[in-house]
Amino acid sequence: MKFRNYLDTIADIGLYPMVSLLLFVVFFAGLIAYVFALKKKDVKEMSNLPLDDGTLKRVLSTVLFVFAGTAAMAQDAQKPAAAGNDELIMYVVLVVVFFVALLLVSILIQVFSLARRMSGHTEADHQESTIFSEKWWKRFGGVTVELSEEDKILIKEHDYDGIQELDNRMPPWLALMFQGTIVFAVIYLLIYHVFSVGDLPAAELEKDLQAAAVQKAAFLEKAGAKIDETTVTLVNEPEALAKGKVIFTTNCAACHAEDGGGTVGPNLTDDYWLHGGDIKDVFRVIKHGVPEKGMIAWEKQLKPQEIQYVASFIVSELHGSKPAAPKEPQGELYKAETAPVAN
Repeated sequence: MKFRNYLDTIADIGLYPMVSLLLFVVFFAGLIAYVFALKKKDVKEMSNLPLDDGTLKRVLSTVLFVFAGTAAMAQDAQKPAAAGNDELIMYVVLVVVFFVALLLVSILIQVFSLARRMSGHTEADHQESTIFSEKWWKRFGGVTVELSEEDKILIKEHDYDGIQELDNRMPPWLALMFQGTIVFAVIYLLIYHVFSVGDLPAAELEKDLQAAAVQKAAFLEKAGAKIDETTVTLVNEPEALAKGKVIFTTNCAACHAEDGGGTVGPNLTDDYWLHGGDIKDVFRVIKHGVPEKGMIAWEKQLKPQEIQYVASFIVSELHGSKPAAPKEPQGELYKAETAPVAN
């Protein structure tokens, strides 16, 4: 059930099973059409052919090699996946779909190999033309000339201390990579600069910053819910103090005056406090109230972080200010403890 929940978080998850289903339908539809098109004579000849000609082994070894490479990349992908298991699950799904496609391709290669042998080609022709054959691997790696015939591609003018240069052609895999970069560049140009379908790096950065801001706000809200009178700290950020001022003006100004000078409630600007002037004391009084003095508890109306903001506003901004008509001092003189100055 937990795994299913992870799958539900992947964007467009319904596309992957549809792709797998399409691959299977196309493959088996083509295979069924091929079987119905066979003649009895061809089936009899096929039954007499040896199945172990090495082609299947080479195909499967190549598929396993590719799969091992993707598994190695998956190990690297697991490091950032700790932040979100949905990315790891999506990668696993993509690898599975890719591996299934490779298996289907390997089966098709084997079928085509058998069909070619049925057509009357010799074993030598078969070894020269079959995909994943020894000669195919040499051509794929760029080795097109045997050692005994290297004189044909020898550049005679390039001889440095007995070291000679051969005029080998670019390996097909390297040429395909180079051509792929050109195709990628054209597609990138059309998507991002011509049709503006995708976001350029600056736009992606802006979206990431907005998403990070949302995540930060959610984290701060979650962390703020854990604040109480034993863990609260004084905040000095202008944004937090501005929020505290709004909360004070809306909920506290009726009893303490908008400038904190006090009306029904005590003066919050002098050094005398009824219940202590530390940030933790002010937080506790706001949260639990003082019912016998008419001070209500605000813990049900305000979130812990909001109480922290308004308490910080009182201690940092109102305390020490000069109100228009301050109320007489009440309570005991409170002096905040100051940390020793380092020499």
